[in-house]
Amino acid sequence: MKRRLTIPSHLTYLYDVERFMHSFLADAGLPETVFGAVILSVCESTNNAISHGNGHDINKLVEIRVEYDRNSICIEIEDEGVGFDVHEIPDPTEAGNIKNERGRGIFIIRNLADDVEFVNNGSLVKIKFKLSREHQLLL
Repeated sequence: MKRRLTIPSHLTYLYDVERFMHSFLADAGLPETVFGAVILSVCESTNNAISHGNGHDINKLVEIRVEYDRNSICIEIEDEGVGFDVHEIPDPTEAGNIKNERGRGIFIIRNLADDVEFVNNGSLVKIKFKLSREHQLLL
């Protein structure tokens, strides 16, 4: 099962992203215990795409592509920005960065998902949730 949503780069569209993901997960027949981690990860990544990737430029778009099979949920969030160097994002758990707001979204996504990949200098984020893992937190 595959779906796609394209939104303008404005934070008011995050509600549409949340509804889109909720509908997709429900239609896939997944238990609601899966919803929180997946939706939070997608919304965090979309927020980054809108704010940092596209710089809140309403003329630029963010595309969310999601695919489900029996073993995993794969999500791609792509913006029209130039990207970023993921290695330069500060670790929010380091003592000097505790009050720094940068990097928290990526930290959250990496800790909720099984795999996170930054492609095209980070303008494309690929997030994967495995549904058959031993340390199953989602099901």
